[in-house]
Amino acid sequence: MEPPRENDPPDGRLCHGAPPVENLSTDAQVLRYPIAMFKHLLSYIFPITLLRKSSKVSGTLSVTLLSGKYLLNSPNTDYSFGSLQRILRYGLQQIGFDAIAKQKNILVLGLAAGSVVETLVEEVGYQGHIHGVDIDETVLEIGREHFQLDQIKNLRIFHCDAQDYIKNTSVKYGLIIVDLFQDDQMPDFLFTPPFFSQLKTLLSPKGSILFNTITRTKSEKQRNQDFVQYFSKLYHIKRYPKVEEENELLILT
Repeated sequence: MEPPRENDPPDGRLCHGAPPVENLSTDAQVLRYPIAMFKHLLSYIFPITLLRKSSKVSGTLSVTLLSGKYLLNSPNTDYSFGSLQRILRYGLQQIGFDAIAKQKNILVLGLAAGSVVETLVEEVGYQGHIHGVDIDETVLEIGREHFQLDQIKNLRIFHCDAQDYIKNTSVKYGLIIVDLFQDDQMPDFLFTPPFFSQLKTLLSPKGSILFNTITRTKSEKQRNQDFVQYFSKLYHIKRYPKVEEENELLILT
């Protein structure tokens, strides 16, 4: 799917997921609901793994039910919901829910199963256009089948490389969320001049970029320091270190 252009009409087309429960036979529903309820109750005692699926991009992905909540995990980190949702929610709070709700377009680079989209829609009350980009088709399939991505009316999904997407769209965004990981590793291109220089051209006036990074090691902390030092000429940057201990959020305006 091609990235949208500034003058494109709103596109309500979404990829389709599994059929809803209402389409199942009565016997299937009777069987499914008691099992689902039993697993739901057990998840408050210990986590229950519902699915394991291999991804060429992210390794082995798992859907886990914990305390009644579905989580998407890669081998070494949360991919959606869980601690990741808390981290990005904190970043959105620093920008301000009221300011975010007024934006026309929001771009999410690293959509995964859409936990930040859930926060935007359900907590921020955002009703504008959300464009979600992810290179991992397996992650998107899981998102549709287990996290109802295809039921979010104002979300348009793009299966492509984030670098290609930002080079080929002319849409202006009031908020760009950068949450790009392969398992627990961040791609090197994120910390090179071309990527964030290109993002600058997509920001609307007074727009913001929320950049989620991981800083577990001395080298990762130095990497962030070098990034801030270089891009402080192009952006005003606020740093929020030690979010959930290992993450640092950067807000660029």
